Amino acid sequence: MRTDVCVVGGGIAGLAAAARLVAAGLAVTVLESTDDPGGRARDARVGGFVLGDGAHLLHTTWPTLRQTISPAELQLGGFAAGIRICSGGLTGEVEGTGDLGSGERAGALAGSVQVNDVVRRVRFGAAPTRPQQTFSALRMPIGTAADKARLSKLLYRLGTTAPERALHGPEHSAADSYAVRGYSAELVDQFLRPYLAALAADEDLAASVRGADWLLRLLVRGRFAVAGAGINALVRELVRRLPTGTIQFGVRVHTVRADRVVGVTGEIRARATVVAADPYGAMELLPGLHEPRMRSATTLWHSVDDAQLPFEPDRAPSVLVDAEPGSPIARTAVVSRAAPGLAPPGRALVATTVFGDDGKEPAALDRAVLGRLSHLHGVPQRRWETLDIRHVEHAVVTMQSPHNFARPVRLIKGLYVCGDHRDLPNVEGALQSGHRAAKAVLEDLDVRYSPG
Repeated sequence: MRTDVCVVGGGIAGLAAAARLVAAGLAVTVLESTDDPGGRARDARVGGFVLGDGAHLLHTTWPTLRQTISPAELQLGGFAAGIRICSGGLTGEVEGTGDLGSGERAGALAGSVQVNDVVRRVRFGAAPTRPQQTFSALRMPIGTAADKARLSKLLYRLGTTAPERALHGPEHSAADSYAVRGYSAELVDQFLRPYLAALAADEDLAASVRGADWLLRLLVRGRFAVAGAGINALVRELVRRLPTGTIQFGVRVHTVRADRVVGVTGEIRARATVVAADPYGAMELLPGLHEPRMRSATTLWHSVDDAQLPFEPDRAPSVLVDAEPGSPIARTAVVSRAAPGLAPPGRALVATTVFGDDGKEPAALDRAVLGRLSHLHGVPQRRWETLDIRHVEHAVVTMQSPHNFARPVRLIKGLYVCGDHRDLPNVEGALQSGHRAAKAVLEDLDVRYSPG
């Protein structure tokens, strides 16, 4: 069999590369070892609920995601700007500005703080002309006055410049950088550490500070979000752009070269080969490839009567980060409040993420998680229904320092690799990596193409 380009792997990165190559007029064959496309981006409808394999947390500012599929088609549902943090028995809110107009600037902490026995709120507001002005009247329950000033300047810079800026600069671990910046132990342990643990599976602060700053920017520009149509809607959109028969399922590949791919079903000759397998699958096919550090993730899906949950009519639902020492939970959210299509009427769908393998059996982990959920969401444990527990062994590519956020996709002319392990470790990074690989292929094959 002959084709212009053979793509090994039918996950988001591989499908994104294939779709762009097809749009440029090339013949493409995608080889996928399983029976379905999507890789780690899979979901299923169970009893009116949409349950995914990874509780993919998206963001409204991701440009490649928005260019690939419209928010309406994805039914993108945004949470309240910022996050909520539970620490020391209290639940506080770190709120962002949300989606901003072209003339607005975001970044510095602003607003008032309300403190009682249950809730403490910290609001992010639009940045003033000088970020230091923000803290003249701010009372913040986490960190010192010096913390506030330093963090204000950082968020002002991150929020008023392009997101790529956060990914440039000196390379240090988050732990080392936070020490140099002079942040107090209170700010680190009650805010920065749990935030990185919840978003990047990095409770040790070993991640690149450039990646940590990029994550902080997400607090002051846009909102975290989920796909009301399920993350598989993105996969379906990418597959729709491919001619029928482009993807061959159930094909295991054991050899890749620039001009051929050999699998159990035979050999495919190609002008170029793109390896878009998962990180460990890619390393098996391409010995010597950079090995990323990966963490497992378990997503626990629970349902409860929606009327049982606290409801604030003037506020959007929040992503809640659990900073309580010893808690198994990294983050939890009532995803159906952000995207109602994920649950049947009258029922709330709660997605809870646990990173790493703590040795618990699923039933024991579920009991431990439910104990925390009853506290975090204010609903007695007996009211919760466990819908599913989904474990993915190699789910998250960590940003352990030193980390390259744009690893080369061209290995040699004719042989390329892509995936979220070559870019940002999320859906946006997978899409960007696939596009970078496609661009490299088109350049080497001297095919002119300008994406619309």
